[in-house]
Amino acid sequence: MRLLIRRAFRAALREDVDEAALSAALAAFRETCRGAIGAGEMNTASVFRYRQMLFVYLELTPERAEDGAAEALLPVLAPFLKSWPAVDGPDRPFVPMTPVFWHDQPVYAREYTRAQPPEKRCGRIALLRPEKLMSYVTFHQALVREGLLVGDRRQFISLHENVLFSYFETPRDREQVNIRRSNEKSRVLEEWLAADPDSHFIRFPESLNENFHIIETVVSA
Repeated sequence: MRLLIRRAFRAALREDVDEAALSAALAAFRETCRGAIGAGEMNTASVFRYRQMLFVYLELTPERAEDGAAEALLPVLAPFLKSWPAVDGPDRPFVPMTPVFWHDQPVYAREYTRAQPPEKRCGRIALLRPEKLMSYVTFHQALVREGLLVGDRRQFISLHENVLFSYFETPRDREQVNIRRSNEKSRVLEEWLAADPDSHFIRFPESLNENFHIIETVVSA
């Protein structure tokens, strides 16, 4: 039975990027992913953009999910990207983000297959106040361990530096689950709400009163 691993990556576009050439490269990436999906190596793939930042969400087999998977899938994008310095190897155009929160823990690709295709694959980002970063991560990992918070099955939040990236699909109320498939009340949620969630975020100018800002979907496969 085919296993499934979810991954999110972050990249930074060069300041002098040629937008037409970038659009062509993203189209080539979409076709590459469609081929991998047809071959059973992936479930889905998306790329999202905010200004000079790119975010990639992938659902992969373990073979595809090895370190460097994004680089292997996206060689056409490398000329458009800055490199992230690596501690234990060569610099890379994509940096893996650290998963911090989810409502479901799929093990096999079959159990995460969509009964209906989503209306849209979406991404949103948030900025954490540096002094509140560990508080956010601690509470959200506690919510995952408790496994009782009901929400969007497809949501997957990852972190790099103080940037959060959240993947989700619409309609969001199509599959509402929690990890334990239980009706018990979440005690950790009460603690998180008491900790003043809004105080953890630096809001984007465009996001008005929302902590997360929805960004452009540039590839969906």
